[in-house]
Amino acid sequence: MKTFKQFCIEAYQIQELFGFGETPKPKPSNKVLAYKNYQSGVLDKDTGKFTQRTHSDKEQQRYGWKPVKVSSYSKADTPGPKTASGHKFDDKQRLVAVPYKYKEKEVPKGVWKGTPSTPFGTKMDLTTKPMGTATKVAKTSVQDTGNFGRAGDTNKEVKMDLSLRTAKDLAPVSTANEFGKRMVYAKVSPSASK
Repeated sequence: MKTFKQFCIEAYQIQELFGFGETPKPKPSNKVLAYKNYQSGVLDKDTGKFTQRTHSDKEQQRYGWKPVKVSSYSKADTPGPKTASGHKFDDKQRLVAVPYKYKEKEVPKGVWKGTPSTPFGTKMDLTTKPMGTATKVAKTSVQDTGNFGRAGDTNKEVKMDLSLRTAKDLAPVSTANEFGKRMVYAKVSPSASK
């Protein structure tokens, strides 16, 4: 007859052999930061369930994409041949205009000057759906300012104005008016350099 000690030793060996009694390893989380209908949140990739919540500052820096309302403009909408940064403007250029951070008086009359809310030369990525590597991304750079956004007198809800070429990268349009106002996602390009 086996002693209690022998019984315990054999039982332990059987547990090790067949893996009984092992603490199950936690399944790795398959949740990712995401946006749905321009609302931030977390997507469970296993279930497809989206939980809306605000991304923290740290998450936002890592994730990068932010929903913004944009419009589009063309050469016909500009007062001269150059952008506010001095960049040559034509409808084939991939450029974006940002609102003024601070606005200065009109010089000459009808033309505002001021500090851009995002520095000139900042490289930006724009997309309609930030979903992995298959996402179509329009690459552009900040080269212009406009009288819109919080510091502007027109289109206060618009955060960026895309050149016609940039708008065409995001949607099949032929004119700036056809693009209209719409929501897209924007982020500073990881290779942002001036």
